[in-house]
Amino acid sequence: MNQTIHRPFVFLVDSPSHQDLFDGYSIGMALRDALRAIRIPCFYTLATSKVNIETTLLHRLPDAIRQMQPSHNINSIPFVHLCMHGADMGVGLTDHSFLAWIELRNLLLTHKMVKGHDPYICMASCNGFNATNMATAFDPAFSALIGNTGAVLQSDVTVAYLSFYNHLFFKMANLDQAVIAMRQASGDRNFYYTFGEQVKNQKFSEMQSQFVNNPWPNPQPSW
Repeated sequence: MNQTIHRPFVFLVDSPSHQDLFDGYSIGMALRDALRAIRIPCFYTLATSKVNIETTLLHRLPDAIRQMQPSHNINSIPFVHLCMHGADMGVGLTDHSFLAWIELRNLLLTHKMVKGHDPYICMASCNGFNATNMATAFDPAFSALIGNTGAVLQSDVTVAYLSFYNHLFFKMANLDQAVIAMRQASGDRNFYYTFGEQVKNQKFSEMQSQFVNNPWPNPQPSW
């Protein structure tokens, strides 16, 4: 029986500001180049609009997964790295269009159909931890989420994720150790991680508590 070979890689989706695009370089491009320089597999897509994002997550992501696992004994593990403007209710793109969390979650369903589980999401944005809002009481939306709970400098988020991936890919670190390395490398203590099942269970408990405190009225007979 062949042993399963796990092959992680970074699937980087970059939607930079107009100014960064005009200048010809972005922090997404910088991270792509750094990852490739240290031999971490990285698929890069510049996605400046909703159409680009949809094409990227619905088609390019499955293609990258298949490319990274050419045989049955190889298990590719994509880290979906989203480099864009973060907000409370979703993410902003280069062309100033807005992608709500539920829209992003729906696009990520393709990953679940291909891999059989929810994706690992790395939010390279301000308030990236708000992506927990993709999860519901019945849907975890992601296997794990890494992000910052506040505003974050472009330099810090770039250095943090380079350290994160270096620890995961080369130092056999777990998520906890890799996120601690992010904080140490960047000097920003607001990087956190969580698991989708944990968020789902928390929201389910909150929903149950609401029902206890505000039960539905018993229907009365009409006669």
